[in-house]
Amino acid sequence: MTTPAQPLTPETVSAILRDPNSPLYPSQITVFCDHCGTEATGDYMVSTEMTRAERLAVARKHLVDNAGWECDDIGDDFCPEHAATPAV
Repeated sequence: MTTPAQPLTPETVSAILRDPNSPLYPSQITVFCDHCGTEATGDYMVSTEMTRAERLAVARKHLVDNAGWECDDIGDDFCPEHAATPAV
């Protein structure tokens, strides 16, 4: 199951949490740079149906799409300073 990343405004979180049928809940996830140990921690809406790997993938995708991080095929994560592709 993949859930597109959406901005977590207080209104969005409040609406999701008030919905008794929503499987989504906020989760704080940290991704570490495998080169230098830099941490990126953020709050993400994830689903009760997601595996641990799928929840991590939500955070990784957000960092790649929005913060200049890179993730390779074997699961290593690189902060913008150590990513092979320069941050835009």
